Amino acid sequence: MNATIQEGDAHGIDFYRYYILLDLLHILSGRAGADAEEKVKKVKEKYFQDFCLKSEERKIAGQILQALVNSGQKVSLPIRAKTLFGHEKEYMRLIKSNIKFLHREPYIVLVTATMSAGKSTFINALTGKHVCLSQNMACTSKRHCIINKAFEDGYSSEYDYDLVMTAGQTELMNNNEENMSDTIAVATHFDSILGNKRIIVNDSPGVNFSGDEGHKKLTDKLIKKKKYQLLIYIMNATQLGTNDEDEHLDFVKKCVGRKKIIFVVNKIDAFNVEEENMISAIEAQEAYLKKKGFKDPIICPVSSRAGYLAKRFKKEELSRSEKRELYNYVDKFERMNLPAYYTRRFGQMGIKNADTEEEQLIKTSGMAFVEKIIALYAEGGKADGTDLCKV
Repeated sequence: MNATIQEGDAHGIDFYRYYILLDLLHILSGRAGADAEEKVKKVKEKYFQDFCLKSEERKIAGQILQALVNSGQKVSLPIRAKTLFGHEKEYMRLIKSNIKFLHREPYIVLVTATMSAGKSTFINALTGKHVCLSQNMACTSKRHCIINKAFEDGYSSEYDYDLVMTAGQTELMNNNEENMSDTIAVATHFDSILGNKRIIVNDSPGVNFSGDEGHKKLTDKLIKKKKYQLLIYIMNATQLGTNDEDEHLDFVKKCVGRKKIIFVVNKIDAFNVEEENMISAIEAQEAYLKKKGFKDPIICPVSSRAGYLAKRFKKEELSRSEKRELYNYVDKFERMNLPAYYTRRFGQMGIKNADTEEEQLIKTSGMAFVEKIIALYAEGGKADGTDLCKV
Protein backbone atom coordinates (compact mmCIF):
# COMPACT_ATOMS: atom_id res chain seq x y z
CA MET A 1 0.00 0.00 0.00
CA ASN A 2 3.02 2.23 -0.01
CA ALA A 3 2.68 2.69 -3.76
CA THR A 4 0.86 5.98 -3.26
CA ILE A 5 3.70 7.48 -1.23
CA GLN A 6 6.94 7.45 -3.14
CA GLU A 7 10.15 6.92 -1.21
CA GLY A 8 11.95 10.20 -0.70
CA ASP A 9 8.80 12.33 -0.80
CA ALA A 10 8.88 15.11 1.79
CA HIS A 11 5.54 16.33 3.15
CA GLY A 12 4.28 18.16 6.17
CA ILE A 13 2.08 16.44 8.74
CA ASP A 14 -1.09 17.86 7.12
CA PHE A 15 -0.41 15.71 4.06
CA TYR A 16 -1.04 12.62 6.19
CA ARG A 17 -4.17 13.83 7.99
CA TYR A 18 -6.39 11.18 6.37
CA TYR A 19 -3.69 8.53 6.04
CA ILE A 20 -3.42 8.45 9.84
CA LEU A 21 -7.15 7.74 10.22
CA LEU A 22 -7.22 5.26 7.34
CA ASP A 23 -4.31 3.38 8.89
CA LEU A 24 -6.19 3.23 12.19
CA LEU A 25 -9.28 1.93 10.39
CA HIS A 26 -7.15 -0.63 8.60
CA ILE A 27 -5.38 -1.88 11.73
CA LEU A 28 -8.59 -2.32 13.72
CA SER A 29 -10.71 -3.50 10.76
CA GLY A 30 -13.92 -3.28 12.74
CA ARG A 31 -12.41 -4.88 15.84
CA ALA A 32 -12.43 -1.86 18.14
CA GLY A 33 -14.41 -3.85 20.74
CA ALA A 34 -17.45 -3.24 22.91
CA ASP A 35 -16.19 0.13 24.14
CA ALA A 36 -15.50 1.34 20.59
CA GLU A 37 -17.63 4.50 20.97
CA GLU A 38 -15.62 5.69 23.96
CA LYS A 39 -12.28 4.89 22.29
CA VAL A 40 -13.22 6.69 19.11
CA LYS A 41 -14.45 9.71 21.06
CA LYS A 42 -11.02 10.08 22.68
CA VAL A 43 -9.22 9.64 19.34
CA LYS A 44 -11.52 12.22 17.75
CA GLU A 45 -10.85 14.80 20.47
CA LYS A 46 -7.08 14.37 20.15
CA TYR A 47 -7.19 14.32 16.36
CA PHE A 48 -9.13 17.57 16.10
CA GLN A 49 -6.77 19.19 18.58
CA ASP A 50 -3.76 18.36 16.40
CA PHE A 51 -5.24 19.24 12.99
CA CYS A 52 -6.87 22.51 11.98
CA LEU A 53 -9.53 21.16 9.66
CA LYS A 54 -12.19 22.91 7.64
CA SER A 55 -15.80 21.91 8.23
CA GLU A 56 -15.90 19.59 5.19
CA GLU A 57 -12.62 17.97 6.24
CA ARG A 58 -13.95 17.48 9.76
CA LYS A 59 -16.99 15.74 8.27
CA ILE A 60 -14.76 13.34 6.31
CA ALA A 61 -12.60 12.63 9.35
CA GLY A 62 -15.73 12.01 11.41
CA GLN A 63 -17.04 9.48 8.88
CA ILE A 64 -13.76 7.57 8.85
CA LEU A 65 -13.73 7.50 12.64
CA GLN A 66 -17.35 6.34 12.73
CA ALA A 67 -16.37 3.42 10.51
CA LEU A 68 -14.18 2.23 13.40
CA VAL A 69 -17.32 1.81 15.49
CA ASN A 70 -19.18 0.01 12.72
CA SER A 71 -18.12 -3.00 10.67
CA GLY A 72 -14.94 -1.43 9.29
CA GLN A 73 -15.82 -2.71 5.84
CA LYS A 74 -17.33 0.46 4.36
CA VAL A 75 -16.18 4.04 4.24
CA SER A 76 -18.72 6.03 2.25
CA LEU A 77 -18.12 9.68 1.57
CA PRO A 78 -20.40 12.37 0.10
CA ILE A 79 -19.71 13.46 -3.48
CA ARG A 80 -18.25 16.83 -2.45
CA ALA A 81 -15.94 15.14 0.03
CA LYS A 82 -14.55 12.88 -2.69
CA THR A 83 -13.23 15.91 -4.53
CA LEU A 84 -10.96 16.61 -1.55
CA PHE A 85 -9.32 13.21 -1.95
CA GLY A 86 -6.48 12.92 -4.41
CA HIS A 87 -3.59 10.65 -3.54
CA GLU A 88 -5.65 9.07 -0.74
CA LYS A 89 -8.12 7.45 -3.15
CA GLU A 90 -5.87 4.56 -4.19
CA TYR A 91 -4.73 4.09 -0.60
CA MET A 92 -8.35 3.93 0.49
CA ARG A 93 -9.22 1.44 -2.26
CA LEU A 94 -6.41 -0.87 -1.17
CA ILE A 95 -7.50 -0.66 2.47
CA LYS A 96 -11.07 -1.56 1.53
CA SER A 97 -9.77 -4.48 -0.54
CA ASN A 98 -7.62 -5.72 2.32
CA ILE A 99 -10.35 -5.41 4.95
CA LYS A 100 -12.74 -7.34 2.71
CA PHE A 101 -10.04 -10.00 2.22
CA LEU A 102 -9.42 -10.27 5.97
CA HIS A 103 -13.11 -10.84 6.65
CA ARG A 104 -13.14 -13.94 4.44
CA GLU A 105 -12.90 -17.29 6.21
CA PRO A 106 -9.29 -18.51 5.87
CA TYR A 107 -8.44 -21.89 4.40
CA ILE A 108 -5.94 -23.51 6.77
CA VAL A 109 -3.19 -25.80 5.52
CA LEU A 110 -0.80 -27.78 7.73
CA VAL A 111 2.48 -28.96 6.21
CA THR A 112 4.29 -31.90 7.80
CA ALA A 113 7.33 -34.03 6.98
CA THR A 114 10.26 -35.89 8.39
CA MET A 115 13.66 -34.20 8.26
CA SER A 116 15.30 -33.36 4.92
CA ALA A 117 12.11 -33.70 2.87
CA GLY A 118 12.40 -30.09 1.71
CA LYS A 119 9.36 -28.77 3.57
CA SER A 120 10.67 -25.22 3.96
CA THR A 121 11.78 -25.11 0.32
CA PHE A 122 8.28 -26.20 -0.69
CA ILE A 123 6.71 -23.33 1.29
CA ASN A 124 9.23 -20.88 -0.16
CA ALA A 125 8.22 -22.12 -3.61
CA LEU A 126 4.50 -21.62 -2.81
CA THR A 127 5.12 -18.01 -1.81
CA GLY A 128 7.85 -17.35 -4.36
CA LYS A 129 9.94 -15.83 -1.55
CA HIS A 130 12.53 -16.95 0.98
CA VAL A 131 10.33 -16.77 4.09
CA CYS A 132 11.19 -20.12 5.71
CA LEU A 133 14.53 -21.30 7.04
CA SER A 134 15.13 -25.04 7.09
CA GLN A 135 14.04 -26.03 10.58
CA ASN A 136 16.84 -28.55 11.01
CA MET A 137 19.08 -25.47 10.72
CA ALA A 138 16.88 -23.23 12.85
CA CYS A 139 16.63 -25.87 15.60
CA THR A 140 13.39 -24.42 16.94
CA SER A 141 10.25 -26.22 18.02
CA LYS A 142 7.86 -23.55 16.74
CA ARG A 143 5.02 -23.43 14.27
CA HIS A 144 5.69 -21.03 11.41
CA CYS A 145 2.38 -19.51 10.34
CA ILE A 146 2.61 -18.14 6.77
CA ILE A 147 -0.33 -15.86 5.98
CA ASN A 148 -1.20 -14.80 2.43
CA LYS A 149 -1.69 -11.04 2.01
CA ALA A 150 -4.42 -9.62 -0.20
CA PHE A 151 -2.01 -8.19 -2.77
CA GLU A 152 1.66 -7.60 -3.42
CA ASP A 153 2.97 -4.51 -1.69
CA GLY A 154 6.64 -5.47 -1.83
CA TYR A 155 6.92 -6.27 1.88
CA SER A 156 6.79 -9.24 4.24
CA SER A 157 5.89 -8.72 7.88
CA GLU A 158 6.79 -10.93 10.83
CA TYR A 159 5.45 -11.26 14.37
CA ASP A 160 8.10 -12.98 16.48
CA TYR A 161 7.76 -11.34 19.90
CA ASP A 162 8.08 -7.97 18.10
CA LEU A 163 6.09 -6.97 15.03
CA VAL A 164 8.29 -6.03 12.07
CA MET A 165 6.21 -4.64 9.19
CA THR A 166 9.09 -4.64 6.69
CA ALA A 167 10.89 -7.84 7.67
CA GLY A 168 14.06 -8.60 5.73
CA GLN A 169 16.20 -11.72 5.67
CA THR A 170 17.75 -10.85 9.05
CA GLU A 171 14.37 -10.98 10.80
CA LEU A 172 12.91 -13.84 8.75
CA MET A 173 15.92 -16.13 9.11
CA ASN A 174 16.68 -15.47 12.78
CA ASN A 175 14.26 -16.35 15.56
CA ASN A 176 13.72 -13.96 18.45
CA GLU A 177 14.78 -15.68 21.67
CA GLU A 178 12.32 -13.52 23.65
CA ASN A 179 9.36 -15.19 21.92
CA MET A 180 8.12 -17.67 24.52
CA SER A 181 5.10 -18.77 22.44
CA ASP A 182 5.14 -21.75 20.06
CA THR A 183 4.33 -19.63 16.99
CA ILE A 184 6.09 -17.29 14.58
CA ALA A 185 3.77 -15.53 12.10
CA VAL A 186 4.83 -14.20 8.70
CA ALA A 187 2.55 -12.35 6.27
CA THR A 188 3.46 -12.07 2.60
CA HIS A 189 1.69 -12.23 -0.75
CA PHE A 190 1.80 -15.66 -2.41
CA ASP A 191 3.16 -15.55 -5.95
CA SER A 192 0.92 -18.25 -7.40
CA ILE A 193 -2.67 -19.12 -8.26
CA LEU A 194 -3.16 -19.02 -4.48
CA GLY A 195 -2.48 -15.28 -4.48
CA ASN A 196 -6.19 -14.42 -4.43
CA LYS A 197 -7.02 -17.01 -1.75
CA ARG A 198 -7.44 -16.26 1.95
CA ILE A 199 -4.99 -19.01 2.85
CA ILE A 200 -2.82 -19.71 5.89
CA VAL A 201 -0.03 -22.29 5.70
CA ASN A 202 1.25 -23.70 8.98
CA ASP A 203 4.77 -25.11 8.79
CA SER A 204 5.29 -27.69 11.54
CA PRO A 205 8.72 -28.77 12.83
CA GLY A 206 10.36 -31.92 11.41
CA VAL A 207 9.31 -34.85 13.61
CA ASN A 208 12.60 -36.79 13.69
CA PHE A 209 15.04 -34.03 14.66
CA SER A 210 17.23 -35.67 17.32
CA GLY A 211 18.43 -32.33 18.73
CA ASP A 212 15.07 -31.35 20.23
CA GLU A 213 12.18 -33.70 21.05
CA GLY A 214 9.96 -30.61 21.22
CA HIS A 215 9.78 -30.70 17.41
CA LYS A 216 7.83 -33.96 17.40
CA LYS A 217 5.65 -32.96 20.36
CA LEU A 218 4.50 -29.74 18.69
CA THR A 219 3.90 -31.38 15.31
CA ASP A 220 1.95 -34.25 16.90
CA LYS A 221 -0.17 -31.71 18.80
CA LEU A 222 -0.91 -29.72 15.63
CA ILE A 223 -1.95 -32.84 13.72
CA LYS A 224 -4.13 -34.10 16.59
CA LYS A 225 -5.93 -30.76 17.05
CA LYS A 226 -7.12 -30.90 13.41
CA LYS A 227 -7.42 -27.12 13.10
CA TYR A 228 -6.81 -27.27 9.36
CA GLN A 229 -8.75 -28.18 6.24
CA LEU A 230 -5.85 -29.72 4.33
CA LEU A 231 -2.73 -31.63 5.37
CA ILE A 232 0.21 -31.54 2.96
CA TYR A 233 2.63 -34.37 3.65
CA ILE A 234 6.06 -33.75 2.07
CA MET A 235 8.11 -36.83 1.17
CA ASN A 236 11.71 -36.97 0.00
CA ALA A 237 11.87 -38.70 -3.40
CA THR A 238 15.38 -39.89 -2.60
CA GLN A 239 14.47 -41.45 0.78
CA LEU A 240 11.07 -43.09 0.40
CA GLY A 241 9.93 -45.69 2.92
CA THR A 242 12.38 -44.97 5.77
CA ASN A 243 11.65 -46.09 9.33
CA ASP A 244 10.98 -42.48 10.38
CA GLU A 245 8.57 -42.07 7.46
CA ASP A 246 6.85 -45.32 8.33
CA GLU A 247 6.29 -44.21 11.91
CA HIS A 248 5.07 -40.72 11.04
CA LEU A 249 2.66 -42.02 8.39
CA ASP A 250 1.16 -44.40 10.95
CA PHE A 251 0.63 -41.47 13.32
CA VAL A 252 -0.93 -39.32 10.60
CA LYS A 253 -3.28 -42.12 9.51
CA LYS A 254 -4.35 -42.67 13.11
CA CYS A 255 -5.00 -38.98 13.88
CA VAL A 256 -5.99 -37.17 10.70
CA GLY A 257 -9.46 -38.69 10.38
CA ARG A 258 -11.39 -37.51 7.33
CA LYS A 259 -9.18 -34.47 6.68
CA LYS A 260 -7.97 -34.07 3.11
CA ILE A 261 -4.33 -35.00 2.42
CA ILE A 262 -1.95 -34.28 -0.44
CA PHE A 263 1.26 -36.30 -0.60
CA VAL A 264 3.96 -34.17 -2.25
CA VAL A 265 6.93 -36.24 -3.42
CA ASN A 266 9.60 -33.55 -3.37
CA LYS A 267 13.13 -33.46 -4.84
CA ILE A 268 11.99 -35.32 -7.94
CA ASP A 269 14.84 -33.54 -9.73
CA ALA A 270 17.18 -36.09 -8.12
CA PHE A 271 15.94 -38.75 -10.55
CA ASN A 272 18.20 -39.66 -13.46
CA VAL A 273 15.89 -39.29 -16.46
CA GLU A 274 17.92 -41.70 -18.62
CA GLU A 275 18.38 -44.44 -16.03
CA GLU A 276 15.42 -44.25 -13.61
CA ASN A 277 11.69 -44.63 -14.19
CA MET A 278 9.95 -41.87 -12.28
CA ILE A 279 6.45 -43.24 -12.97
CA SER A 280 7.38 -46.65 -11.56
CA ALA A 281 8.71 -44.99 -8.40
CA ILE A 282 5.48 -43.01 -7.97
CA GLU A 283 3.40 -46.14 -8.51
CA ALA A 284 5.46 -47.96 -5.88
CA GLN A 285 4.89 -45.05 -3.49
CA GLU A 286 1.16 -45.18 -4.19
CA ALA A 287 1.11 -48.89 -3.35
CA TYR A 288 3.03 -48.18 -0.15
CA LEU A 289 0.55 -45.47 0.93
CA LYS A 290 -2.43 -47.69 0.16
CA LYS A 291 -0.88 -50.42 2.29
CA LYS A 292 -0.66 -47.84 5.07
CA GLY A 293 -4.42 -47.34 4.79
CA PHE A 294 -4.62 -44.19 2.65
CA LYS A 295 -7.34 -44.77 0.06
CA ASP A 296 -6.72 -43.28 -3.42
CA PRO A 297 -3.87 -41.02 -2.22
CA ILE A 298 -3.28 -37.75 -4.09
CA ILE A 299 0.41 -37.97 -5.05
CA CYS A 300 2.17 -34.95 -6.51
CA PRO A 301 5.76 -35.31 -7.74
CA VAL A 302 7.51 -31.94 -7.65
CA SER A 303 10.80 -30.11 -7.49
CA SER A 304 10.24 -27.28 -5.02
CA ARG A 305 13.74 -25.95 -5.66
CA ALA A 306 13.13 -25.66 -9.41
CA GLY A 307 9.78 -23.96 -8.88
CA TYR A 308 11.27 -21.56 -6.36
CA LEU A 309 14.10 -20.51 -8.69
CA ALA A 310 11.67 -20.07 -11.59
CA LYS A 311 9.49 -17.72 -9.52
CA ARG A 312 12.45 -15.70 -8.34
CA PHE A 313 13.69 -15.42 -11.93
CA LYS A 314 10.51 -13.48 -12.79
CA LYS A 315 11.26 -10.77 -10.23
CA GLU A 316 14.98 -10.52 -9.59
CA GLU A 317 18.47 -11.26 -10.86
CA LEU A 318 19.72 -14.72 -9.92
CA SER A 319 23.36 -15.40 -9.09
CA ARG A 320 25.51 -17.15 -11.72
CA SER A 321 25.31 -20.48 -9.90
CA GLU A 322 21.53 -20.13 -9.51
CA LYS A 323 21.18 -19.43 -13.23
CA ARG A 324 23.16 -22.56 -14.10
CA GLU A 325 20.99 -24.54 -11.72
CA LEU A 326 17.84 -23.03 -13.23
CA TYR A 327 18.72 -23.93 -16.82
CA ASN A 328 19.76 -27.45 -15.81
CA TYR A 329 16.27 -27.80 -14.37
CA VAL A 330 14.69 -26.37 -17.53
CA ASP A 331 16.38 -29.07 -19.62
CA LYS A 332 15.75 -31.89 -17.15
CA PHE A 333 12.06 -31.23 -16.66
CA GLU A 334 11.39 -30.84 -20.37
CA ARG A 335 12.58 -34.45 -20.68
CA MET A 336 10.90 -35.67 -17.49
CA ASN A 337 7.49 -34.43 -18.71
CA LEU A 338 5.69 -34.19 -15.37
CA PRO A 339 2.64 -32.49 -16.99
CA ALA A 340 1.89 -35.80 -18.74
CA TYR A 341 1.77 -37.55 -15.34
CA TYR A 342 -0.61 -34.95 -13.90
CA THR A 343 -2.86 -35.09 -16.97
CA ARG A 344 -3.10 -38.89 -16.75
CA ARG A 345 -3.75 -38.80 -13.02
CA PHE A 346 -6.05 -35.79 -12.70
CA GLY A 347 -7.25 -34.89 -16.18
CA GLN A 348 -6.89 -31.51 -17.85
CA MET A 349 -6.28 -28.86 -15.21
CA GLY A 350 -6.28 -25.76 -17.38
CA ILE A 351 -2.72 -24.69 -16.62
CA LYS A 352 -1.47 -22.54 -19.48
CA ASN A 353 2.04 -22.67 -20.89
CA ALA A 354 4.27 -19.70 -20.11
CA ASP A 355 5.87 -17.44 -22.72
CA THR A 356 9.44 -18.23 -21.62
CA GLU A 357 11.20 -21.49 -20.78
CA GLU A 358 12.23 -20.08 -17.41
CA GLU A 359 8.65 -19.39 -16.30
CA GLN A 360 7.45 -22.60 -17.94
CA LEU A 361 9.56 -24.38 -15.32
CA ILE A 362 6.92 -23.52 -12.71
CA LYS A 363 4.64 -25.87 -14.64
CA THR A 364 7.14 -28.53 -15.74
CA SER A 365 8.57 -28.85 -12.20
CA GLY A 366 5.10 -29.74 -10.92
CA MET A 367 4.65 -26.64 -8.72
CA ALA A 368 1.83 -25.16 -10.80
CA PHE A 369 -0.10 -28.44 -10.55
CA VAL A 370 0.29 -28.69 -6.78
CA GLU A 371 -0.85 -25.08 -6.41
CA LYS A 372 -3.87 -25.74 -8.62
CA ILE A 373 -4.86 -28.78 -6.55
CA ILE A 374 -4.56 -26.77 -3.31
CA ALA A 375 -6.67 -24.00 -4.87
CA LEU A 376 -9.32 -26.49 -5.98
CA TYR A 377 -9.46 -28.01 -2.51
CA ALA A 378 -9.84 -24.51 -1.05
CA GLU A 379 -12.78 -24.03 -3.42
CA GLY A 380 -14.42 -27.24 -2.19
CA GLY A 381 -12.96 -29.86 -4.57
CA LYS A 382 -13.79 -33.48 -3.95
CA ALA A 383 -11.37 -36.05 -2.59
CA ASP A 384 -11.38 -38.15 -5.74
CA GLY A 385 -8.51 -37.05 -7.96
CA THR A 386 -10.45 -36.78 -11.24
CA ASP A 387 -13.38 -34.85 -9.76
CA LEU A 388 -11.03 -32.72 -7.70
CA CYS A 389 -9.21 -31.34 -10.71
CA LYS A 390 -12.08 -31.06 -13.16
CA VAL A 391 -12.21 -27.51 -14.52
